[in-house]
Amino acid sequence: MPREGKFFDLFDQHAERIASGSKALVDLMGQYGDVGARQKHIDAIDAIEKAADRYTHETVALLHKTFITPFDRESIHQLITQMDDILDLIQDVAESAMLYDLQRVTNEAQQLADLNQMCCERVKAAVNLLSSMENADQILKICAEIDRLES
Repeated sequence: MPREGKFFDLFDQHAERIASGSKALVDLMGQYGDVGARQKHIDAIDAIEKAADRYTHETVALLHKTFITPFDRESIHQLITQMDDILDLIQDVAESAMLYDLQRVTNEAQQLADLNQMCCERVKAAVNLLSSMENADQILKICAEIDRLES
């Protein structure tokens, strides 16, 4: 069985999709009044989420084929599924806005989308640092910043 696999590459690619999805959500909220742009952004979010799902499935499949992993198997599975949850929730927001036929977006909703994007960019930054334990302090600082933004 293979020793390690390309887990960190898959994490990075998924994290990139998270950042792209959060940007598309900000764009959706910012142009929500334009019906044509609205559908374009919702379609973009759907496509991004589907691409991220492929990375999730590839990671889980690789996990089952790899004998020695870069860190605990359960942690790898938990990381990739929680990353996938981020995009699932972004997609849920976009679909719910359409389902409930929202006609406009409040300033507060736009602010939440902006905060979400800031958090997602930091998730991407932290994930990009995972391949080396020398980055542990930086990763913890980014996690604390995400926690602060969420609060």
